[in-house]
Amino acid sequence: MAPSTILLLTLSELGQATVSLAVAHEFLIRSYDVHIGSFAPLEPVVSKLNGRAASLSSVTNRATFHPLTGPPMIEANPRFNICTDSFHVHNVGFRAALNTQKHILPVVATPWDGPQYMAIYQDCATLIRTLQPAIVVLDPIFLQAIDACRMLEQRYVALSPNTFKELTIQPRLASLWKYPIVGSGYTYPLPWYLILPNVYLVLRMLWILMGNPRARELTAYRTAKGLPSATSAQISQQLNKDKTVVLLPARQETEIPCYFPDNFILCGPILRPCAPIAEEDPELASWLERRPTVLVNLGSHVTYTIDVLKELMEGFRMLLDKRPDIQILWKIKPSSGTTLEDTALPDNLRTAVAEGQVRVEPWLAVEPICILTSGHVECMVHHGGSNSYHEVIRAGVPQVILPVWFDTYDFALRAEWLGIGIWASRKTAPGVNAPELGQALIRVLASARSESMRHRAKSIATKLGPKDGRVIACEKIISLLTEPCNTNMRR
Repeated sequence: MAPSTILLLTLSELGQATVSLAVAHEFLIRSYDVHIGSFAPLEPVVSKLNGRAASLSSVTNRATFHPLTGPPMIEANPRFNICTDSFHVHNVGFRAALNTQKHILPVVATPWDGPQYMAIYQDCATLIRTLQPAIVVLDPIFLQAIDACRMLEQRYVALSPNTFKELTIQPRLASLWKYPIVGSGYTYPLPWYLILPNVYLVLRMLWILMGNPRARELTAYRTAKGLPSATSAQISQQLNKDKTVVLLPARQETEIPCYFPDNFILCGPILRPCAPIAEEDPELASWLERRPTVLVNLGSHVTYTIDVLKELMEGFRMLLDKRPDIQILWKIKPSSGTTLEDTALPDNLRTAVAEGQVRVEPWLAVEPICILTSGHVECMVHHGGSNSYHEVIRAGVPQVILPVWFDTYDFALRAEWLGIGIWASRKTAPGVNAPELGQALIRVLASARSESMRHRAKSIATKLGPKDGRVIACEKIISLLTEPCNTNMRR
């Protein structure tokens, strides 16, 4: 075993991989031998990680990328098509949740077939045998990585962007009656009349996760190959049984009331590092200094139609009419194989760009947290992804959320519960309605509520303390290296 070798096994989708990349940076600057096993799309991101570590901390060692066989999760099944029509993935409410569980959940929970699954498992196992790492840091929903560690009795720790809802067992069966089932759009706290529908949906989800044809086929294949028959529905039970150390970007201050077992370490936002915006991108820094800014960033998977762009711009226009001193920085990711110049933009957006009120970029040249902490951003509009939510939390600014699928609705509920943001599409989700969006933006930025929301957001950010979540996570992992490797960690 190499005492200074750290192996991170993660999915390649940035929503899942960002926390691993952030912690990998901390290991690099501490001169550990860092290896990252993932799918091909993450390789250029790891190259960027190495460049950032060299520029920010003058380190000379580099993280080594190891490609895993097979397609990444989001490409493994043609029915996994959340990118094709982002604002129509699934509706909310009881009937919509039934449909989502039947048609979408099995594909999301079991993206790979048996042979694909085993090929990825074998790659993970080969990496562990070859590198003999002191510890493996893995995403707990990356089941092949867990299988490899358990079968080889490899010490590991879980690092996840997810929350207590996906990864813990709540006392008194609270997951049934207290918290809205994922993707339902139900409010928190659950009103009495939604408790029974919620209980039914939770039980049905568990039954589908374990009993749908894809899950049964994979379980049979795994069993035939000598692997335990765990499924995605059993992740929380497995983490609880093994007392696996789980590192999360949450803090009690950033969550709705819930229970965290002792093996869950609440690090606070786990974000990639950045230099001040004036060093990272002087031109963008100069542009931000012109006016108070709203950052619009709906994540790496969301794509737009021209109708959605038009609706969004009409909502933004309501804010600009109320606050003409504001400017908008908007990331609009072009469709695959195209450029922003090829993208059809509605007339109202082109006019706003020409008048200097809106700046459109196909990709942000710096980390969102770099922009958010510039001192010039008053609000961020995002889709409710975990990384986006925690970036805004760390920056201490209010957020307007347009959730589009699954757990993004949960983060919209968190922001409203904490008094730091608004779910701006509650009446039309996953679609967007211009008046509803505009009114939400005005409430956040130009109403009697604005000051209290800003104060609340800054207060929570202050409570997080000066130490970044990636540092806390890294230090916790290092501390585990000095502890005896008990049987719970090696089963």
